[in-house]
Amino acid sequence: MSTYLLSLLSYLPGVSLVDGAIQSFLVNVLKTGPIPQHISFVMDGNRRFAKNNSLPLKEGHRLGAEALVKVLDCCFRVGVRDVTAYAFSIENFNRKSDEVDTIFSLLKYKLAVISSENQLCDLHGVRIKIIGNRSYLPEDILTDIELVEERTSQHAKHTLFIAFPYTSRDDIWYSTTQIANRVSNGELDIESVDEKLYERNFYYETDAAPVDILVRTSGHTRLSDYMLWQCHQDSVIEYPNTLWPEYRFYSTWFTIFKWSYFKTLIIEDAEIMQVKKLSRADVNARYKDLPKLHPPFASVNKV
Repeated sequence: MSTYLLSLLSYLPGVSLVDGAIQSFLVNVLKTGPIPQHISFVMDGNRRFAKNNSLPLKEGHRLGAEALVKVLDCCFRVGVRDVTAYAFSIENFNRKSDEVDTIFSLLKYKLAVISSENQLCDLHGVRIKIIGNRSYLPEDILTDIELVEERTSQHAKHTLFIAFPYTSRDDIWYSTTQIANRVSNGELDIESVDEKLYERNFYYETDAAPVDILVRTSGHTRLSDYMLWQCHQDSVIEYPNTLWPEYRFYSTWFTIFKWSYFKTLIIEDAEIMQVKKLSRADVNARYKDLPKLHPPFASVNKV
């Protein structure tokens, strides 16, 4: 049975009740362990999902938008602080205008829904922040997303970053030009330019925690010019062979579960090593006052 049919079955009263109980149990299981602070998603596979299921392209993108809501609900319920969704790459402007318009309309609609009263943002305390080059956006889209940002600005528990339109190269270039202009205007000393200053001038503006997990669905093992700076030495990159409309609550839960499990092992190993260090230090402290030289020799042969 396809994921599309399963998603339709989930609307049945009995099925949704059981599903909700299972989800609540799994959320509580995850809360007993470490939780990632920032998860980022490359939502890939909407078009392929529509083709595989003989659906219109627009329907693939619509189901992808629904999947995002399910993913966000899972993340925020277990306690993930920040989530970033790669909604639209600057390179995507090369697609057909009809598809671009569809993505823009769906994104605008979904952001309006989840930010409205008693919806996802209110329920979980989520602030929405758009990161990306806004100069590419039509005036009506820009006005609508800025309204969403303003409407959710009072929330402080979680942040949903929407990368739209975005590429890492553009982000780095934006930060570079911001710093160069300030140096040129005499507002900034060139000697003070460092890594932290670069980060403060990204579209994120240092609002986000470092990325713990980056997920790119559909099985493609490439980053598509995304989060090239924000991924650090401890970031985990997942490439599930799942199309984005199929990547919903349970896929998200399993991704976080795996991270939490291995994070627990790392923490336990670190604690064991710390105990060993403390034990050695305790032994050294106990015997530090003993004389450095051995006592004089005595012979039983002497009369």
